[in-house]
Amino acid sequence: MSFLQPLLLIGLPLALLPLIIHLIHRNRHRTVDWAAMLFLIDARKMNKGMARLRQILILAMRVVAVAMLIFAASRPLSGGALSLWGGKADTIIILLDRSASMEQQILESGESKRLAVLEKLSDLLKKTGKSSEVVLIDSATLEPVVITSLVDLAAIPQTGATSTAADIPAMLQVASDYLTTNQSGRTDIWLASDQRESDWNPASKRWPSLRSDLGTSNNVRLFLLNFPERSAANVSIQISNVQRLRNPQSLQLIFDLKITRDSNEKYLEPVTVPVEFIVNGTRTVEEITLTDRETTLLGHTVPLGNGDQRGWGRISLPADDNLFDNVAYLVFDDPAPRTTVIVSNDPTTSKAITAAAGAPVELGAEYDTISLTEDAVAEIPWQETALLFWHAPIPPQGSIEASLLKQHVNSGRTLILLPPQDSRTSDSLLGFTWNAWKEGGTSPLEIGWWRTESGLLANTRSGNPLPIGDLKLFKVRLFESENQPLLTLESGEPVISKIMVDHSDTTAGQIYAWGTLPVDDYSSLASDGVAFFVMLHRALDEGAFAVSKARSRNASSGALADSISLNPLSTLQEVQIEPDLGAGAYEVSQSDSDTLLCALNRPYEEDSVKTVTSEGISSLLRGVEYRQISDELGSGSMLALEVWRAFLTAMALALIAEAILCLPPRPELEDSSVLRNPFISN
Repeated sequence: MSFLQPLLLIGLPLALLPLIIHLIHRNRHRTVDWAAMLFLIDARKMNKGMARLRQILILAMRVVAVAMLIFAASRPLSGGALSLWGGKADTIIILLDRSASMEQQILESGESKRLAVLEKLSDLLKKTGKSSEVVLIDSATLEPVVITSLVDLAAIPQTGATSTAADIPAMLQVASDYLTTNQSGRTDIWLASDQRESDWNPASKRWPSLRSDLGTSNNVRLFLLNFPERSAANVSIQISNVQRLRNPQSLQLIFDLKITRDSNEKYLEPVTVPVEFIVNGTRTVEEITLTDRETTLLGHTVPLGNGDQRGWGRISLPADDNLFDNVAYLVFDDPAPRTTVIVSNDPTTSKAITAAAGAPVELGAEYDTISLTEDAVAEIPWQETALLFWHAPIPPQGSIEASLLKQHVNSGRTLILLPPQDSRTSDSLLGFTWNAWKEGGTSPLEIGWWRTESGLLANTRSGNPLPIGDLKLFKVRLFESENQPLLTLESGEPVISKIMVDHSDTTAGQIYAWGTLPVDDYSSLASDGVAFFVMLHRALDEGAFAVSKARSRNASSGALADSISLNPLSTLQEVQIEPDLGAGAYEVSQSDSDTLLCALNRPYEEDSVKTVTSEGISSLLRGVEYRQISDELGSGSMLALEVWRAFLTAMALALIAEAILCLPPRPELEDSSVLRNPFISN
């Protein structure tokens, strides 16, 4: 229980005044024996126990009435947050989910999940946080900000709407590090989110250490303020695979368009949605019919004028419950050159990669391959290289080669690590280390699983899977790293993985590890061809964005950090203060290149409506004491409510009970004693 006026609780001893007055009143007169009263005293001894109980109850009601009055004057607080633990915290840390999905709102009132969270937490801080240090950590920047005055949280720039994703484990880790660094005392952590599974990231490696840190601290109380509700009326839009093609007659803009409904109903009625296309200022509207929860238009074409060799586009849906997933942006220019460099001493491996990487896929794009040996690393054209195959031992830490590889990835380009022949396992690059070889003997190694929804081995645009099941793996080199498996053996060891690295630069490229080689003695990658070709060109396309003059990135902190000047072409008005956190199209000037075009969009995972269950949260926070509060938009509930009326009601009831106990006994009838005494007769 907390109080807005706790100093008034000093008056609680005044509740003993009725008892003190009673004791004083008992000793007020000197007792004198009177013979005539002896018979009355003897008669009252028969009812002494009842009279004493009555006096005790009267005194108790008077004490309770005074105590309730003092409690009511102290303005007590109660509610979902304060009914479990009492007392004020020295530090209050607010972990705010600012992801795009938190902008789901009630159209009539304009209240979003994010604004509802801020309103409730602002009210809580004004009532209970006046003497506490308040620290805000938002999902977009992950920077702790100390709030010096208890103003409306919605007025702080770090609480505004964004088109970014959230990383709940990373937010909790920042909070834990803050507590350790500042040696904070009793701390309340308020984590506010919409419970999206992609934000909670149950597969994150951070959860074990977080459970250990939070579970062993007796001074930390964790509160989860969740808004898991979904909106069946919400529709979102995404675009991908943007290409500008030149035909003999004209230019065309081709991209894939996906429209998703939030509803999880099994059967959905067809609905027609008007989609607005704005390309270089020219507006057109097309009606698209949704027959299922998700509709994908592959290779959607928008004609361009002969003068539209470069530019931007905005594709949008009508306003619904979330305005931040109704818009997608694109930029286009001349196709980026696709340069692949292979560092290998094995001519067979280099030949297989060169044949696949040099085959053109995108019309108008230049495809070039360069094959070098291990001792010719200095000849790599780093600025032009989009994809680098490193079929050589991992360079030692601190070496020039290791620094160049890290710089290659940090600049947004793609690196694929191929297993070298030697057996050295001591060297490491960004947490990655090669282990021993594994062979299948007389029969190939069995393939267990591969990722089909995303990554290098994802299904094709038409939904058909790649023929991974037909691959034969004869030799595989295992590895150690924090990775996202894309292809595993039946025994569970990863063969092809995306290496997970905590880059300080959000525009950094990808690192992949391929545990086998496109050589007949190792695998059938080169002979089967299809999967190998698709994987290579998907990795090449990822790296080509870093050398393209038209680049697409996810909205995130630092997404536009490499720009000297920024000219917004079309953006969401709500996030212009922090342009890299919102969707939009920009013209960017950099120091080492010409003017570029950059499109920022919310990450694809933000359109996933799957939420983590309460059981899932319990598993992730196993051993951590926490309180979960689920709310809904428009509920109007507050985290801390004043309950002084309840104490005044209790005081009134105590006074009524005291008055009833003070009533004199009912008078007896004159002849009632006669009727009760059988020895008295007429």
